[in-house]
Amino acid sequence: MNRNSIAIVATTLLLVSGCGSNEAEPPAVVPPVAYSVPESTGFTYRWSADPGIDLYGQPATVVRAYVESYYLAINANALSATYPGFAEAVAQSKRADFDDPVDPTDRRYVGTQFQHLMWMTPTEHGWFATVCTGDYSVMEVGEDGKFYNLGSKYVNAETVEVTAPEVLSAPSAVSSGPERAPTINVFDGWKLAEHAKGARDQSAYSECDSRMPDARDARPQKANLPHDTPYPTLAPYPGWPRYDEN
Repeated sequence: MNRNSIAIVATTLLLVSGCGSNEAEPPAVVPPVAYSVPESTGFTYRWSADPGIDLYGQPATVVRAYVESYYLAINANALSATYPGFAEAVAQSKRADFDDPVDPTDRRYVGTQFQHLMWMTPTEHGWFATVCTGDYSVMEVGEDGKFYNLGSKYVNAETVEVTAPEVLSAPSAVSSGPERAPTINVFDGWKLAEHAKGARDQSAYSECDSRMPDARDARPQKANLPHDTPYPTLAPYPGWPRYDEN
């Protein structure tokens, strides 16, 4: 074999070797997009609970994650506003309120939404909770620069039932901290069984009213009354942890 032939063979081997190494390279890994609360929903949640209810326990944490996600999605008109794991925890048939929004306008909200766990009862497959919702303190920013109450001075009583997974595992993380929202799935295999936006027990409404931090007369009135300043946006409580610091 002459020198020219040797050079041609060597060049061919290098090209084949180079092609083979490129094909063996693994595809680029695209990191998941981190969750963040939509900028338009600038209100926070502050929770409280009746004596004997563990606000930091797993059942209460799941109820809290569901309720917070639900109202974020309602106000943002987007399922993407819900916390990680919400889509797996809530069946498609139970997402009708925000899967097909009728008013997808760009609204902005500030203030604080008060939530209170008044009753929690174990069921055969999970827990049944009665939740008090005070949205009188969530304000919409009007086109005139003034602030309008999202709800009314009256407090709602609603019920949430969640189903536990067949095998309970330790929670994936602690359930309190300075953050507005979790960045990991805190549903941990729990599922929403039912959410009724009005409690059947009529006494729950008056009892819920007494659980709010503001007396009825001191609450912002209905949305047709403008306010020069909004209800304060208080720090979330119990909030969510910074998971990268755990």
